[in-house]
Amino acid sequence: MPARNTRRTATDYALGVLSRRRVSKGQMRESLSRKGYPDEESETAIAKLVEWGYLDDEIYSRDILRAMMNECPIGRRRAVFELSRRLFDKELIKRAVDEVFSGVGEEELAALAARKYLDRKNSGLTSERERERLARWLQRRGFGAEAIFSALRRTGLSIRE
Repeated sequence: MPARNTRRTATDYALGVLSRRRVSKGQMRESLSRKGYPDEESETAIAKLVEWGYLDDEIYSRDILRAMMNECPIGRRRAVFELSRRLFDKELIKRAVDEVFSGVGEEELAALAARKYLDRKNSGLTSERERERLARWLQRRGFGAEAIFSALRRTGLSIRE
């Protein structure tokens, strides 16, 4: 009886990865590389998965951003960071962010995020310290200073500028 090759192919390994969670092509490439698969074999496996419709960075990147926006709005900076962290292509990141943020101003999103924050805290921000805490939270959500100050004004709050 001939010896059986027990090493999984890159495609089999990649399918196993996808059975556990969605990943970008960049994440899959990194995962295959860490497992020691040659670049050529990894690229062939990724090409098959794309052809079969199992790996679609366009859809996945937009799904990530929409899910984050539904939970609580984020700014463009945070959107770019989250997609970069997941190893998406830079051009794809730009397209996905532009699409998700088209027609919506960052100041409006920051105001909506601030309202959600206030609703969750279930109290008004009476002290300067609490307003500064909200401003820092908005900054961590990826909003710029102008959008943050605008959001604070829209919600009836203000911080010394």
